[in-house]
Amino acid sequence: MKRSPWLDQARRGTGGFTLIELLTVAVVMGTLVRISLPNVHDALLGARVAEVVAEFETIRVAVLSYQAEHLQWPDDAYVGQVPSGLAEFLPDNFDFTGERYRLDWENWVLPSGLPKHPETGELLGISVVTEEAELGHAVLDVLGSTMAHYALGTSYTFVIER
Repeated sequence: MKRSPWLDQARRGTGGFTLIELLTVAVVMGTLVRISLPNVHDALLGARVAEVVAEFETIRVAVLSYQAEHLQWPDDAYVGQVPSGLAEFLPDNFDFTGERYRLDWENWVLPSGLPKHPETGELLGISVVTEEAELGHAVLDVLGSTMAHYALGTSYTFVIER
């Protein structure tokens, strides 16, 4: 009976991959990772922006509901804190703190109004505070075309009523 040459090679321990084959696989895998990494980063950024925009809209609707019921706007609150009385208009366990960002309800009383609009007594807005400029600018790209806004340092504020 004739023996298989493959079986003889396996018994001697000479089978396996050469260094050239291993390096080729490593180069191909590295190239694939380099191609896909920016796409993953963009997808994660897009998901975070969508989360911020959804929470922004939730707060905006809650604030309008609060105003309709109480005939006044909620008081200003610290960054990351739900304004007093607003929690009942928000979904259960809604938090003003997200991953790598915090939200801030802005209610500025303007006794003299705005320079070009002295009749404006209040300025109301929602700020997104983040150390990630890329996230802040991406939120500006999405929300900035629909409402007045400004950026100051790590805070990106959108005016919802004046």
